[in-house]
Amino acid sequence: MEALGINPIYLIAQILNFLVIWFLLSRFVFPRVLKALEERRALIEKGLEDAKAAEQLRASMQAERQRILEEALAERQRIVAEAVRQAEQQRAQILSEARVEAQRILEVAREEAERERERVLGELRNQIAALALAAAHRVVGDALDESRHRRLIQEFFTAIPPKALDELRGLKGERVEVISALPLQEEEKARIRQELAARLDSLGEIVFRVDPTILGGLILRVGDRVVDGSVRARMEGLRAALIG
Repeated sequence: MEALGINPIYLIAQILNFLVIWFLLSRFVFPRVLKALEERRALIEKGLEDAKAAEQLRASMQAERQRILEEALAERQRIVAEAVRQAEQQRAQILSEARVEAQRILEVAREEAERERERVLGELRNQIAALALAAAHRVVGDALDESRHRRLIQEFFTAIPPKALDELRGLKGERVEVISALPLQEEEKARIRQELAARLDSLGEIVFRVDPTILGGLILRVGDRVVDGSVRARMEGLRAALIG
């Protein structure tokens, strides 16, 4: 070894020193360094896990926030839709009530107008009766007694030829409409009911209506059957006969 320039004693001393140092490092230093490195690695891993957990928490919170926003938006839309529905419902109800009230007012107005019309026509009937009496007095040259005068006026406004009434025999009068030129008196209505009951198989509702254009007499409607005994129809028939 000396030929190689190596001092055996020095080499042995260096080897012993290395072994001692290695032993000391292995015994006291390396474990602490490895422990520190392990702790550092564990700390880094924990930091990464915490960061991952924080990211997951952030994502979860973001998702929860989005869910809450969507629910709030859906609730807002539901509330708006419900408000619109209620408003439309209230609007429809108000319009319906307004239409009903308007219809009621119109019906009341029509009834009042019809009552006033019948009142005026009733007064006109008395005037016509007075004029007819005066005309009859001029023609006959003598005064008519009151009962005969009343009968003539009644026949003019309520008479219908018996032959025309016979057309109603055998019919079922579930609803009968009686049209006169002027309002009928109660005894006249009762007489008409009796005449209809004597000819119809059955007699239900009777509706009395006024139409001054028929001039006099009566028009009877029983279902689809119409019996026209009005003065207007007689005059039209007479005119047609004269023209023909």
